[in-house]
Amino acid sequence: MIVTHKYKLKPSESQEKKFLNWISMLRSHYNYCLRDRIEAYEEVKAPRLGEYCDLRTRASCTPLTCSISKNSSLGEPFKNNGKKRNAYEQQSSELPSLKKSHPWYKTIHSTVLQQNLRRLDKAFQNFFDGGKGYPKFKKRHQFKSFSYPPNQVKVEGDKIYLPSIGWMRMYLSCPLREGFEMRSVTIRQKADGFYVAIQLEDKTIPQTQPIDLVQVKSVLGVDCGARPHKLLALSNGENIPNPQYEKRLAKRKTLRQRRASRKKRGSNNQRQTFKELARLDQKIVNQREDYQWKVAHKLNRISDVIVMEKLNIQGMIRKCQPKQNEKGHFLKNGQSAKKALNRLIRDCSWGELKDKIRQVAEKFGRIFLEVDPKYSSQTCSHCGFKDKKNRHKESFLCLNCGTSADADTNASITLAKRGIKILGISLDTLLGVTQKVTGKPETTGSRNRDTSEALASEPTNPLQLSLFEWMNGRVIVR
Repeated sequence: MIVTHKYKLKPSESQEKKFLNWISMLRSHYNYCLRDRIEAYEEVKAPRLGEYCDLRTRASCTPLTCSISKNSSLGEPFKNNGKKRNAYEQQSSELPSLKKSHPWYKTIHSTVLQQNLRRLDKAFQNFFDGGKGYPKFKKRHQFKSFSYPPNQVKVEGDKIYLPSIGWMRMYLSCPLREGFEMRSVTIRQKADGFYVAIQLEDKTIPQTQPIDLVQVKSVLGVDCGARPHKLLALSNGENIPNPQYEKRLAKRKTLRQRRASRKKRGSNNQRQTFKELARLDQKIVNQREDYQWKVAHKLNRISDVIVMEKLNIQGMIRKCQPKQNEKGHFLKNGQSAKKALNRLIRDCSWGELKDKIRQVAEKFGRIFLEVDPKYSSQTCSHCGFKDKKNRHKESFLCLNCGTSADADTNASITLAKRGIKILGISLDTLLGVTQKVTGKPETTGSRNRDTSEALASEPTNPLQLSLFEWMNGRVIVR
């Protein structure tokens, strides 16, 4: 079993200055080693050094000294026993020479430099495994952490010892678990200070296994939304509200941005104002993460299987393609209207919420499943009839069987049924819902008259949150 505890540190001024220097030097070292690995591979693929193997020393180009390794040009490519080193080992063997040529790197603990190289090597492994993109050079705002290996850090009460930095206090919000061994320690810089993340592991506690499909008693479908009263619509008829933390503090954020823009560029006043703005952004992130963890635990408490829609969030917030007329003038493409929607989607942070729900599900042995949401908002969850005219804004009325419900609730039930089909469970009672059919509307005549007759008798099921009639193009909620 693996758990992680995060605490805020209380470093002294000298320790805080050392943190900042280390992060700056480690970022330079990361980018330097990344460039070395890129150039080494390009040199093997298409040699461009001419008749020399090394331009600095003007070594001759021979098969034994040129293009030995496609992973790196630093360090020794072979071990003492004659075996070839991998990229991490080859670059790690260059660390003693780095400290001689750049003495200021001696202040950094040797294991921290090694972990920095492992970080680069892991980025390449993730790329080759197909999970993530090609490693990129880190900018200043993208590199704000460093790590220690296990058995290097000591913790005694609310004090922690970091090699080459010393003892310091931390805000011990919860005690470390007994019987767990320290696996890794990561120091991270945030807008409001430095934090330490201690990862613990206890091999005697087995990892929770997913629940057996035979033991499943409830399935919960979840439909994502961006409205203030509906962040998530559940198949049991409940709606999870959307706090919209970024929208709440938008005015204060705008005022601070204007205040920072009026300061003299590069001055201490402007730098301090930007720090206040960064702390405000950090507050929004903390509020959102706390709320998401609470929602994730709530969903895993009330259901054995959680089915969510698989969304392409990056595609949803992608900018609209520019449009031009025959003369080459740019036309309106709807991007200004879509800008507010993109801001709401980013504030909802569906991707991070899904990750937290998945993590909690793995922790408690629940089943988390993502299904294709295509036409889920237009498909009747009772009879499966699909038609674009079934939905009108937030209301849903099936033109085939007359089932009426909230549009997002109907979509969540459809997602849950798709998940049940994928898992091979044939019991619809697992959804915990009973749908009310109001009667099939007539296919002839005006739509207003057909819908009015179909809803002549109001259903009593609590899941049908809003019944509607299209009267003169308006929605009337009873």
